[in-house]
Amino acid sequence: MKNITPIKKIFEMHDNPVVAFSGGKDSTVVLDYVRKHDSSVKAVFCNTGVEHKETLDYVKTIDNVDWLKPSKSFFQCVDDYGWPDLKSKSKSHGNRCCYYLKEKPMIDYVKKYDIDLIFTGLTSDESRNRMMFFKRCGSYYFMKTWGVWKCHPIHDFSEKDVWDYINSNNLNYNSIYDKGAKRCGCSFCTAFCNWKKALAKENPRKLAFILQSRYNQRQLEIKNI
Repeated sequence: MKNITPIKKIFEMHDNPVVAFSGGKDSTVVLDYVRKHDSSVKAVFCNTGVEHKETLDYVKTIDNVDWLKPSKSFFQCVDDYGWPDLKSKSKSHGNRCCYYLKEKPMIDYVKKYDIDLIFTGLTSDESRNRMMFFKRCGSYYFMKTWGVWKCHPIHDFSEKDVWDYINSNNLNYNSIYDKGAKRCGCSFCTAFCNWKKALAKENPRKLAFILQSRYNQRQLEIKNI
């Protein structure tokens, strides 16, 4: 089994760390690894309001989790900024829904509780952009815009490495993966490759709703030109 980035020295340099916990397989591995060093470390879960039921059910089984609730809903973001798109196609660096539903609640939490370190389950295996980011910044760095240090212990893990860790440590995990899902992000997300194919398999009715909504939104944009 692949070794995870050592974090003992990193722990010694911080007083108030947390784990950014999505309920997915990657953050499940990181939470287990971090709590083997310090079982008291909190997990922080951003409930976007459009999470899969399996994800919510799984997060409820984890001890010591702070649930964050965004001030703006997913569909308010869709009305204001449109449906999320791939970062390579979006007009800005990311989608506004990601900012309002995930980033802003976490930023506010960091400031409120004086968090000085966030562990995440991000991996370079997710995309080429993520791989280039880790080559540029490394797995441990200070994020100036948030005013907090970040550590990504499994940044160089493949999907197989993640499952090897879960199986070797006999970890409980999100049941959505047993139903064929490859990811457990927002259930209405349209900002990843093959989202149509995934929804066609998982929830055809939801796919039909999204396609109709996107079509209506485009027609309104054309009408207002």
